[in-house]
Amino acid sequence: DQIVVVIGSGPSAVDISREIAMVSKEVHMSSRSPLVKVAKSDKFNNMWQHSKINCISEDGWITFQDGFSTDADIILHCTGYKLHLPFLKTNGMVIVEDKRIGPLYKHVFPPQLAPRLSFVGIPERSYPFIITECQSRWIAYTLSAKVSLPSEDEMLNEIEKHYKEMKEKGLPEHSTHQLGFKPDYLEWMWAQTGMVMEKNIKDMIEYLFHCLMTAGLDGYMDLFSQKYEEQKYGI
Repeated sequence: DQIVVVIGSGPSAVDISREIAMVSKEVHMSSRSPLVKVAKSDKFNNMWQHSKINCISEDGWITFQDGFSTDADIILHCTGYKLHLPFLKTNGMVIVEDKRIGPLYKHVFPPQLAPRLSFVGIPERSYPFIITECQSRWIAYTLSAKVSLPSEDEMLNEIEKHYKEMKEKGLPEHSTHQLGFKPDYLEWMWAQTGMVMEKNIKDMIEYLFHCLMTAGLDGYMDLFSQKYEEQKYGI
């Protein structure tokens, strides 16, 4: 019989909100994304999506920027994690600042320490399992001298180019490793080890991105499964 406010709109926030909705009176999700659709959930009659929180009063009332107010019993923060690598001693060659680990060539290799040091699974808001597998293969090929990395200067120039493009687009540093759901990065990664992304896999990834943009986190898998539930794909 409690009213819960969940701050965040990522996959974990959505999953947690669905679980809570089954045992609570109301669930109100808050997102800072300018693209958020303020609406009631299609799947739960007691769950709503709102914009950012405007203010919280001392008596527990929460007012969202969309004008809605509610008396919350619980406020649950699902706002992600800060990157913290206290074990990493690189004399400043690799730094962590505002969720950016850098400099990293293709989000994997620090140019001054490559290929001896590499990072796996850093990219966000993308396809973590496929990306992790592709990165691991690339790292293995590099360490076994089957493929070569560009020079240190070339890698640094590539990274600086990426940072400059982000700044020109007005993107904050904490979005450095947010790759999105287009297959470009995966195709490039596969090509480094002599692999080619099959057309059906590429089509599946692009359609999944379409479903995400069309139905959002709350309904993209239902839309996706309507087309692919009878088909199976392997990497």
